[in-house]
Order: sequence, then structure tokens, then C-alpha cells
Amino acid sequence: MKKLILGIVIVLLMFLAGCAANQQGVVQYEEAAYLKLTGNLENAYLAIDDNPPVLIEEPQDNFVYQLTPGTHIITVTRDGKLLVKRELYFDDQITREVEVK
Repeated sequence: MKKLILGIVIVLLMFLAGCAANQQGVVQYEEAAYLKLTGNLENAYLAIDDNPPVLIEEPQDNFVYQLTPGTHIITVTRDGKLLVKRELYFDDQITREVEVK
């Protein structure tokens, strides 16, 4: 009888130890959305909402800019000419692509 009780206690202790060792964490992502500009970005200026235009310093085929989720007005100009003006909604952790010609 003592061996049975001792066996049950050992099995219960092993079960509790196994449950305690299986801890899971929670991953929380930063709220961010991304704008991807493609196309001809040479000497192009990017303005988002009411912010002043900023020169895209390293024009590559793909330029990615991080912004907050929500609705934003995207404006791209070159030599004073308006190339792109769009009002876009950005979801959290989603990348929206805009082609500049």
C-alpha cells in the first residue's frame, strides 16, 4: 500500500513539474504600418499628411517607410510637379505599395 501511495505521489510530482516547465510568453508587436514606393524615385520628394516634403535620399527600386496605422495622405513630387497624391488607409503590420512614374 505504501508503494502504491509513493508511486502516485511521484507521478503527480512529475506531472506538476512538466506543467510548470511549459510556460509560454506573449509576443506584442509595435503598432506600425509600411509604405513601399516603387518606380522612378530619382530626385523625388515624399510628404505624408501635413508634414513638409523630404527628399528620398537613396532612391532604390523599393523604398519602405514606416508610419502609424490609420488614414494618411501620400504626396510624391519631383521638380515641383505632382506625381502621386493618394489618401490611403494603412492597417497594422500591413505594407501598402505605391508606384511612382
